[in-house]
Amino acid sequence: MCGINGMFDLKNRFDQEELHRLIHVMNEQIIYRGPDHEGIYQDGGLVMGMRRLSVIDLASGNQPVWNEDKSIAVVFNGEIYNFQELRKKLQGKHRFYTTSDTEVIVHAYEEYGTDMLERLDGMFAFSLFDKKTQTLVLARDRMGEKPLYYFKNEEMFLWGSELKSLLATGLVAKKISHEALNQYLQLTYIPAPLTIYDGIYKLLPGHFLVVQKDGTIEKQSYWDITKIPKEEKLTYRAAQKKLYRLFEKSVRERMVSDVPVGAFLSGGVDSGLVVGMMSKVSGKPIETFTIGFREKDYDERSRARMVSAFNKTKHHEYLLDYKDVLKVVDLILGSMDEPFADSSVLPTYYVSKFAGKYVKVVLTGDAGDELFMGYDKYLIGYYSKILHRFPAWMIRMLKKFVYSIPDKAALVRKMKKVLENSEKTGLEQRMALMSLGFNGEEREELLVNGYYDKRCMDFIRDQYYRQKNVSELTRTQYTDLSVVLEGDMLAKVDRMSMLNSLETRTPLLSKEIVEFAYSLPDHYKIRGKRLKCIMKDTFEGILPKGSAKRRKSGFGIPIDHWFRDDRQLKGLLTKLLNREMIEQQGIFRWDYIGKILEEHISGKVNHKSKIWTLFVFQKWYLEHYL
Repeated sequence: MCGINGMFDLKNRFDQEELHRLIHVMNEQIIYRGPDHEGIYQDGGLVMGMRRLSVIDLASGNQPVWNEDKSIAVVFNGEIYNFQELRKKLQGKHRFYTTSDTEVIVHAYEEYGTDMLERLDGMFAFSLFDKKTQTLVLARDRMGEKPLYYFKNEEMFLWGSELKSLLATGLVAKKISHEALNQYLQLTYIPAPLTIYDGIYKLLPGHFLVVQKDGTIEKQSYWDITKIPKEEKLTYRAAQKKLYRLFEKSVRERMVSDVPVGAFLSGGVDSGLVVGMMSKVSGKPIETFTIGFREKDYDERSRARMVSAFNKTKHHEYLLDYKDVLKVVDLILGSMDEPFADSSVLPTYYVSKFAGKYVKVVLTGDAGDELFMGYDKYLIGYYSKILHRFPAWMIRMLKKFVYSIPDKAALVRKMKKVLENSEKTGLEQRMALMSLGFNGEEREELLVNGYYDKRCMDFIRDQYYRQKNVSELTRTQYTDLSVVLEGDMLAKVDRMSMLNSLETRTPLLSKEIVEFAYSLPDHYKIRGKRLKCIMKDTFEGILPKGSAKRRKSGFGIPIDHWFRDDRQLKGLLTKLLNREMIEQQGIFRWDYIGKILEEHISGKVNHKSKIWTLFVFQKWYLEHYL
């Protein structure tokens, strides 16, 4: 694995020596824990570079990689899982000098042009320069497993795997995007195409850019999940058989490696079935890794042990304590490049670091909830219908009772969410349930004049209504796949694993499985209040008895406890969120922040997500923006 960077000097502003220096500066910013290898390609006003991130594929993976006459060069980050199949098709027409998947990209481009992207199955971001046409091609994988940032003005085009690489050149001004700030405060992350900085963008998943020497940029989509036809006649049993076959194939492909392979194992269905299938196809016990907490309501070690015992894995556990977090919180948050307030990034870092002591590649169960409807939020319609059966006076009494209870318990918080959202439209419900930070009204109360952006969430409405004549659940699933997965789930896993020189592979994100899952009718995935039906039924035999019926609590951390304890994060919190600092900063209103701090610390209202969102932003602002 490697990080990639590049610069296209559109106005011949820089000489070759300066271009070389700038790309070296960009490479130096890459999260780096592997052998010291740096590759650089230069051609006139263009320079592309890479720096290795891990010890995988050392023998034949040096980059850049060229075609036979060196008219095409590529720098690549990721894995192409079907590269051997593609190589067989190309060998008769092209000469291969390595055994790497990177070289397949070069020859596939020679053969098919940018249409070759449709043939790739994997996680990737790459830049390819065609010397004959003087064009640069940038591409990102279908689901956004690998990041790719870019910046353009009249003089230059910059790109890179990491945001800080672009900033390190000194050629891009730091200016907070108000739209992105508002998205962050509401969602707790910033989905593509925006970044926290004005003028710097993320390439959308399933898209590519073609950059001409005159500065012309053409952005295109090469894959669109909404165009996948629905399976109208496939029986449930036939769908199960196909899903099993596709999943077994995907796991086998992702277990191919010259270095040790293991798996993350939580208490959920998705990681359990990945471990189960790995154990089934492997000739030896799988190494599995779990993070635990002292706080029982967050600890899932017992569930992970059950899966491990069932599959006879070599199981490893790490108990995470707030003292551990305090030591590395700056490193973790800084490695995300921009504000990112999904607190599960912390255990993701630790499980990656822990696993990295034993293996170099792990398989994960990510994307199962998005592909097969596994989140509780998919049940809001179900519970709303039940609630509407009761008379209005009874609902009013229920609300009064529920809101009188401190929301320390997860059940109370879930009941409040149902009551708050039961009268809303489908889109309003989904918007509310996606808003893990501050909703629109709260953002308006939080932000000072000039920073509030009323329309920052309009893109969610666009995603939700993009398809016509589909169910409300399908609209929600598409929104999660296109926004939440790329902006949140995949981002944290990629950054934290790379920070620890660990490669993560996600079997459920194979092209075939993603398209198949999306094509299935809703009732194959959710029935009544039973979530992920087809997954649980299909893989019942490789999961411990009863484990599929258990609810996963999520990969959260007990920051609500930690923020209330003087010995823990409370002290650091008050340093970052004090009246003097907030008023001097001029972005937030202190009165609102003071109110939610008092309510949380007193135990009246659990504002852990809001407070963590502000905490993370303040650390980013003070350490990476000023």
